[in-house]
Amino acid sequence: MKYILLALCILMMDSVFSQDKNILSGYLKDSITHEVIPYASITNISTNKTVLSNKKGLFKIAFKEGQLLSFAAVGYTFDTIRISEKISSLETVPVFLKPITISLETVYVIGSIKYSAYQKDSIQRRKDFFQTMSDHTQPVFSNGNSGAGIGLNLDHFYNREKRKRKVLSLFDQMEQEQYINYRFTPVLINKYTTLSDDSLSLFIQQYRPSYDWLRKHTSEEDITYYINDKLKLFFKRKDN
Repeated sequence: MKYILLALCILMMDSVFSQDKNILSGYLKDSITHEVIPYASITNISTNKTVLSNKKGLFKIAFKEGQLLSFAAVGYTFDTIRISEKISSLETVPVFLKPITISLETVYVIGSIKYSAYQKDSIQRRKDFFQTMSDHTQPVFSNGNSGAGIGLNLDHFYNREKRKRKVLSLFDQMEQEQYINYRFTPVLINKYTTLSDDSLSLFIQQYRPSYDWLRKHTSEEDITYYINDKLKLFFKRKDN
């Protein structure tokens, strides 16, 4: 009898673990050119787990139905999808991100001040963000440009202070992901490590620095030392 109970416990544990390990597969592409978007960050907002797309734009991330995923890539606007039963049943989820275009008005405001690429894109994202917040004609979630995805719409959130704060917090979180993407780039890592392809993707995934660390270490020299330290660990793990 005790063996039957043990077997039942094992089956129940397997069931729980399998539920926790649902994996969503997808790919990221430019909504205009349909070119792949490599090394973009995909974050499960509920678990705060971030993965990166590989050089072919492919990604895999753990999920549960109802959770929200956000997508951030250098030179692109944010997008999100809410994992529905329909989306979770897809073998591969297509996500198309809209490239950021700097308007003439924005360029004029910037004037002769020298901004980084991140700052320029961030200015445009924030402009688009607050324009959306003032628009009260759309539902909470509109059909995004990702086809199977759901674009972030701030309308209903704006009507109540609590929801407004929640969306502002989400926006700030995605901005932090973008900041990391701009500072910890594949080009920079390849420059100092010569890693490429799968090894490069794995290194970026395993040793992606935090936003707070990058804000405290603002120079390329800081990142260079960081990369060198992590590279020793990376090769040590591969040798074991």
